[in-house]
Amino acid sequence: MLSRRDSLVDAIWDEWGLCSARGKDVEAECMGMLAGLLPTFRTNRLRVVRRLMRLWRQTPWYPDLDIADIVSFPDKEQGRKGSVLICLPAVFQEDVGCFAWNLAREMAEKPPEPPEEAPSVLWSWLRGLWGSCGGLYLPKSGYYLVFRVGLSSVAGPVRGLLSRTGLRWRGRVFHGAQEMFLRDQESIVTFLCNLGLPSSSLKMEERVIMRSMRDHANRVSNCDTANIRRVVRVAEEQMRLASRASREGLLPTLPPALRQLAEARLANPEASLSELGKKLITPIQKSTVQYRWARLSDYVSKGAGETVSP
Repeated sequence: MLSRRDSLVDAIWDEWGLCSARGKDVEAECMGMLAGLLPTFRTNRLRVVRRLMRLWRQTPWYPDLDIADIVSFPDKEQGRKGSVLICLPAVFQEDVGCFAWNLAREMAEKPPEPPEEAPSVLWSWLRGLWGSCGGLYLPKSGYYLVFRVGLSSVAGPVRGLLSRTGLRWRGRVFHGAQEMFLRDQESIVTFLCNLGLPSSSLKMEERVIMRSMRDHANRVSNCDTANIRRVVRVAEEQMRLASRASREGLLPTLPPALRQLAEARLANPEASLSELGKKLITPIQKSTVQYRWARLSDYVSKGAGETVSP
């Protein structure tokens, strides 16, 4: 789900795995993790299995139902390396879906409130869900935080609960799964912070600042490079024109202003238009230099048979 492993990605999942929870929040997060594994309850995210087994001991469902007893690790010879199956009883599988719908219904009955004031049980459930079916992409440009829900019947409450976060989520169907995502970096930072990952949100902000500074430096560099190339190209074209006028004996026939400009270019082959205008006996603006070069080009292209008015 993640585009690449780096210090930010490692920090996010390390903090996610160590995030504290208690009381009803523990139950909500466990149910969120299981909801993200629907409908197969199979995952190759071992961090989810480890956290689920650790939190499960604090829920009222333990010890009647111990996750550690129903976790089935794959046989490598069967080609499912890294994929873990949680063999939940059918009745409890229904409870996972019902918990999501009941939570969404409970939140819908409350008036809207800022994300930081939303009930902790909401963020705990989303934290569990994001751990099992969410991720953060870090491409070369932009950011992409996503939930990818495999069961359409769970996508409804997920959309409803995400709407309570106060953030602008977008959705689409991706490879048969319901996908809800954020692309705005400020919204992603806010989401991570409210998810209970303040350290990761700060690292994310640092990444945003560094990337912004790098992009700005690249734009300035690219702009400077383009300007230099343009100056060199114009200077080369003018040098060819001035050299032709000199070679064909046209310089003495030119009006003084044009002759002086051509001679200045021959003496300063790398100067920009502004620099060239300043080197004349009577300095002129860049626009005037351009205008006179256009006249000089017309004259040289027609040859020495015509006269040019000063």
